[in-house]
Amino acid sequence: MNRAQAEAEIKNIFSGYRAAQPGDAALLQCLSDGKLYELFVLSHVVEDLANRGFTLRFIGTSLKFKGSPGMIKPSDPHFEVGAPSMSGNPALWLYVDIEFDTLGHHLGSVTDNSRRHEIDIVVITSGSSYPSHHEIALGVECKAVANFGKDLLKEALGVRRELGVLQMTASDSLLTLHGGTPAVTVSMNPPSEYWLAHTDPRGGNYAQSPAQFGVTLKHLEP
Repeated sequence: MNRAQAEAEIKNIFSGYRAAQPGDAALLQCLSDGKLYELFVLSHVVEDLANRGFTLRFIGTSLKFKGSPGMIKPSDPHFEVGAPSMSGNPALWLYVDIEFDTLGHHLGSVTDNSRRHEIDIVVITSGSSYPSHHEIALGVECKAVANFGKDLLKEALGVRRELGVLQMTASDSLLTLHGGTPAVTVSMNPPSEYWLAHTDPRGGNYAQSPAQFGVTLKHLEP
């Protein structure tokens, strides 16, 4: 991974939404490669949302990653996401490093350690401390690995299963229902979008079957 190129790309994307803070460069230098890649992917999520017509406003003074995924706090740095079809209050929120309540918990009131799973980047439809599976409009996993293998695929499919139920007919995604264009359809209920971002270009060799379950593999490499 080229750290200098990643930093330059991140700063370029974020400059459209917030003024650079004096500590940003030092913060980026301190991040591990995995967290730096997560930040790089976040810049692409922000760009993708903007290209689909959403407006974004950064809330916070600097973007900091948690030591480990956990609950959402309104005081955490995040983006407010305005829907193209609405004005005024934000319709969606963009956070990093969160845990969500799974479909399994919804079905069976699960209380053990399987109740929640983590996601690197999420766009949610509410400000719940632990969003439910049906409150996630977009989930993104980030894998900065040299060799993409089926183990990563199985992990992503497992999380995807806890986000919804497979449908035989595709429907508009939650982001599309909020006015995002061009329209995206997914064969899941609820119709959340789910990305597996990866650095290894060979990951594209595994894309077709996961696509049937609403998992989009994206080769994003600095």
